[in-house]
Formats: sequence, structure tokens, C-alpha cells
Amino acid sequence: MNRVTRIVLPLLTVFCMVLMSSTATAENTYYRWNDDRGQPVHSDRPPPIGTDYEVVSTGSSLIRKVSGDEGAVPAETIPRVGNQFDQVDLEPEEVKKNPEYCERARKNLEALDNGTSIGLRNDKGELEPLSDEEIEAQKNKAREAIIKNC
Repeated sequence: MNRVTRIVLPLLTVFCMVLMSSTATAENTYYRWNDDRGQPVHSDRPPPIGTDYEVVSTGSSLIRKVSGDEGAVPAETIPRVGNQFDQVDLEPEEVKKNPEYCERARKNLEALDNGTSIGLRNDKGELEPLSDEEIEAQKNKAREAIIKNC
């Protein structure tokens, strides 16, 4: 091994390791909050100013809760002064039922089941009748929404 190779190879290795670790950090963290309608939002960018949110690590069970008054914090999970994360339980959160969506899904299923002609608007705004297969697919969507929200 010549002298240049002995110098360049370790430097290249270190450079690749640093690049991979910074990429992994960016890909394994995200911001999570609820929007003004209460719907969960997951993003690679922080929420609007004044919104409470969390910085979540997908590669571990670390979460940092951030007050909306604190502003944007970096999406990094390296604990340091001013960037403390809490260990959290990895069990999935219970999905909140939505009575409004439940009622809408029940009405949709009822309309699909009663045999009347059903149509959806296409991208031109024209009403197109659904085929039997499309009606069955819409029924399945309504049933899934009922299970999720009722």
C-alpha cells in the first residue's frame, strides 16, 4: 500500500461514516403535531409558530415534546444540553374515534346498499355512474371507515 492510499483511505472512510450518520439522523426523525381540526400531521418540517409538537425518532423510542412558544428545534435525536429526549413506550397510540366520520360512513354505506344509482364527479366535474365493482369498492371503504371511527 503506498503512502497516498494509507492517508486517503482512512479519510474517505471517516467522511463516508459522517455522511451516513447525518443522513440517518435526518431520515429517522420527524415532527408530529395535530392541526387545527385535530388531525395528526407528520412532517420533515416543524409546524407553524405557536403549535405544540413533538420531535420523534423512528429508530428508537425517543420523543422530545416541544412547546409552541419554544419555536423550531432541529430534527435530531442526539441528547445534549437543550435537546433532551424522553424515553417513551413503543406501544401504538389508541386511535381516536370520530363520531362525525362514523355517521358519514354509515350514511354512505346505507346509500350504496339501497340500490339507487350512484355517481362520482370526474376531474372535469361531470357526474359518472359507478360500476358494480366500483360500488363494492366504495362499500368496503365505508365499512373500513365505520370500523375505524365508530
